[in-house]
Amino acid sequence: MSTSTIKSFGLSRYNIVICFMIHFLVALDALVIVPFSSTMALHLGADASQAGYLVSAYAMAAAITCLLTKGSSDINREIKRIYFYLVGITLTTWLTTFLSDFNILILCRLLTGFFGGALVVLNLNYLIQISSEEKRKQNIAILLSSFPLALAVGVPSIIVLSSGSSWQLAFQIIGSALVLMGILFFISTRNITKDHSQDLICSNDNKLLLAETLKNRDVRFSVTLAFSAVLGTFLVSTQFPVMLSVNLNISPKLLSFCYAISGVCSFITMQYYGIVKMSDLTVGRVIILLSVVMAVSITLGFRTENVDLAAIAFIVFVIVSSTRTLILVTELICSIPTQERLFLISLQNSLQHFAVGLGSMFSSLLIYSRPDLSLDFSNLIIVSLIMASGTPILWIFYRKNSLFNYHSND
Repeated sequence: MSTSTIKSFGLSRYNIVICFMIHFLVALDALVIVPFSSTMALHLGADASQAGYLVSAYAMAAAITCLLTKGSSDINREIKRIYFYLVGITLTTWLTTFLSDFNILILCRLLTGFFGGALVVLNLNYLIQISSEEKRKQNIAILLSSFPLALAVGVPSIIVLSSGSSWQLAFQIIGSALVLMGILFFISTRNITKDHSQDLICSNDNKLLLAETLKNRDVRFSVTLAFSAVLGTFLVSTQFPVMLSVNLNISPKLLSFCYAISGVCSFITMQYYGIVKMSDLTVGRVIILLSVVMAVSITLGFRTENVDLAAIAFIVFVIVSSTRTLILVTELICSIPTQERLFLISLQNSLQHFAVGLGSMFSSLLIYSRPDLSLDFSNLIIVSLIMASGTPILWIFYRKNSLFNYHSND
């Protein structure tokens, strides 16, 4: 896109803030269901062990739409599509607060995931198009930081605000914020004109390239390894707050504190890893160490009857698991050639949603209700420990058998 076209857009911090807030609210809509899922299931007459289906419904729908949604360089078309999906996610988020049937609520979350998954793809593409070359990387980084910020600030804030009321208030707050962002987005895009200087981002050549890339053995193994790491994380992280709420009756303030601390610390570790240089051997040792800490926090958190100790274990698990996933995925991306690297990067958003959905669904199948209405997580503990230990083993196997030379691609 030319400099004159960028100037005609009148890009300012205002536009960036609007894009960031849309991304932030979509992330918040997806994340806030986790601490409220058990309460929502019980309120609608379902078993607390089925709470994971609420999370998986959104995540699976979002994953599919992330793969199917393709951006274009027609800025007017992108704006209209953002309008459509923004209206859709706003309506379904509001509809969530009025439903009284658990199965219909799952369907509603499916629709919300459909709109949310497409919206994050189009919103990112829109920001890229209106950003100048020198500001593009910075603006993308700002937008992608909305997810950890939603976890660190958004979720605990929503928990505190709705602690004296019902879970419906959480989605009413998000729905109201989405209405406001829709209005502000409309105002910010009134003067943006159509630009025909670029071809469609997803061309037939790109589709052929995707098919060829998937034939590569190392790329397939990289995708599998990354997916297993994310799956192992969300297999536990979606059920940890359920256990804290149902079995240990954790207070809303303590739960919000756990989310805030884990989110902030995860954000800090992500920034620290970005500036630290580690050798291949050091990376392997760090992944093994983080996996061991994950296993300890899982065992301690789900076995103890002390709510404070379990809360600490939850915080530790979120920090080490998110850090391990970040390191693993980043190292995989950096260890493969540029062509395959672009494919793996584009796959991450969909991969994460698929892992969240499958992890939530699978973990719900591993949980059983006890006669006293508490939940039995024994099977989940065993499977999650296997997943936690399996990832570093796969990593070691990958590093020894990869066809790519890690250092030759720098």
